[in-house]
Amino acid sequence: MNKQLSETEIISSNKLNEDFALIELSDRRVFFGRGPFTRSAEPSKNDVSFYLNDFNLSSTVPWYIPSSYEEIDFAEITKLSNNKPLPKLQWDEPHYEDFKQCFDQITDLRVNGTLQKIVPAVISSAPLVEPSSYCFNFINSSFPHLPSLSAYGFSENGQGFVGLSPEQIFKLNSFELQTMALAGTSNSDNNSLFENDDKEQHEHQLVVDSLNRRLNFFGPIQESQREILDIGGMIHFLSKFSVTLSKEHKIDDIIRALHPTPALGTVPRTNATIDLLNQFRSDFNVPPMFGSPFGIKIGNFFESIVLIRGLFFTTNSLQLPTGCGIVEGSLIDREWDELAFKSRWVKSSLGLNQ
Repeated sequence: MNKQLSETEIISSNKLNEDFALIELSDRRVFFGRGPFTRSAEPSKNDVSFYLNDFNLSSTVPWYIPSSYEEIDFAEITKLSNNKPLPKLQWDEPHYEDFKQCFDQITDLRVNGTLQKIVPAVISSAPLVEPSSYCFNFINSSFPHLPSLSAYGFSENGQGFVGLSPEQIFKLNSFELQTMALAGTSNSDNNSLFENDDKEQHEHQLVVDSLNRRLNFFGPIQESQREILDIGGMIHFLSKFSVTLSKEHKIDDIIRALHPTPALGTVPRTNATIDLLNQFRSDFNVPPMFGSPFGIKIGNFFESIVLIRGLFFTTNSLQLPTGCGIVEGSLIDREWDELAFKSRWVKSSLGLNQ
């Protein structure tokens, strides 16, 4: 049901145990859904439904149908913030030796031909009581941001996530599907060096080639020229894809065909390589929603982003995961620096520089 929320109702939704979902679309519209949610195997036919699954798409009821929803603007996001000062956070940062052990194992697998690419992740964590009560403060701190980013947030029973994603899994409007390859990372100050970096080009091309193979099943593909996407201090290679679907497909089936792309997953994508990736994620206690799809269906329109560049929280702690693509040409110190760079970017973007 599309209930118009009053200002009082919106502000009251910031209570700890109030469930919500928020997503900013590529056209800059922001949708706010209020719980409790109805979980379903299928989206609502006529109203708004949010899509959320874990990295392995293991949920059979990934559609969250809100009790009410509203399209809101920046001013209303500001009103959702409680202005409660964030206590000083004591971060437990990842350890180089743990990452080195992971990197060396991946290098051996790459050299023997098992892998071309894999994206392990590490986490920084900090204790925090009732982190969901700060969720809109983090979102508010992210504004204004570049249109290359989409703000997102979700909380259910005091657990969830919040962040700024530069990556779209896909956008579907009737039979027109749009998606992207987003891979390769550098500091904005290194634009010219990044553009000619063989390793970064190779990493991006692996994602492009994989997406072309997967999209070919759905219809004729139009691919844009590679460009550099600036998300504010950080840059990535970006290639855009457009597909006219040859027939109607369920949204869930398209998600399963595309996720995870090599930007967050593995090349090749096999049961064995995904199992290996899951083992690395488990070793580093990576939140199960990191890198997962989070989207919204509005009538015949659907858009989903990738849950990266964000914070994931339980009822008493924050986790900040970051990943890096390890391919031929990867150097451990460079990948370690990239992980730290992404972590600093998230902290700065969400107002956590203390």
